Formats: sequence, C-alpha cells, structure tokens
Amino acid sequence: MLGFLSYVTIMAITPGPNNLMALQECRIRGLKGSRAFLLGLFVSFFILDFIALFLTSSMKAISPVFLIILKLIGSLYLAYLIYSLFVSSGKSNQRKRNSSHRFWAGMAVNLTNFKVMLYFLIGYVSFLFPIFQHHFGIIFTWEL
Repeated sequence: MLGFLSYVTIMAITPGPNNLMALQECRIRGLKGSRAFLLGLFVSFFILDFIALFLTSSMKAISPVFLIILKLIGSLYLAYLIYSLFVSSGKSNQRKRNSSHRFWAGMAVNLTNFKVMLYFLIGYVSFLFPIFQHHFGIIFTWEL
C-alpha cells in the first residue's frame, strides 16, 4: 500500500501538460470560462482509463513478460519525474490560445499526454492486477 500511495503522490505533484494547461485556462478565462476545457480533460481521463485497462488485460493474457517490461518502463519514468522535480528551473512555457472548442482542446491535451497513459498502465500492472481478478473491482477502486 505504501508503494501505491507514493506512486500516486509523485504522479500528482509532478506537473504535466494537463496541470499546466488547466492552470493556464483558469488564469485566462476564470473557473467558469474554463469549464468546457476541464470537462474535456475529465472525459478523456476516463477514456484513457478504459483503454489502458483493456490493453493491460490483453497484454497480461498474452504473456507476463509484457507486464515486466511495462513495470520497468514505469519505474524509469518515475525516476525521471523525481529527478526533474528536483532540478526544475521553475520556468514554464506558456502560450495564449484562443479557441471556441475548449472541450476538444482539453480532450486532445489529455489523450496525447504520456504521463496519464503511463499513470494508468503502471497503476494497473503494478498495483491493481495483483489484487483484483475482475475488471469491475479494478475500475471501482481506481476511479475512487
């Protein structure tokens, strides 16, 4: 359980494209004005969740070697995130974007976010598959 909590904490405190874009949207448009963008992030989060669940389930059924490879990739990525957190310069690359399609922009940001993809893949492989045998238990626990 300690491993899972440290994993979730590290993934939550390291800024990714979603965090930076959501903060930028709220700064420019305010909370009400950025609702569509935030909803796009929210919806695409669940889309990625289900894709990752079925991808990892399929990989687990084919060969456990795939899961070991995913764990290794995930461990290296977490080490990179921890390193970049400690050596970050505090600078951010910000751009102004004007678009009437904020929902789709939020979806695009999240669906192309490597950090979110790895969050789900590693979470399933390392923490949830060893505990649960059925998808319902995994989905229910992960979404909490």
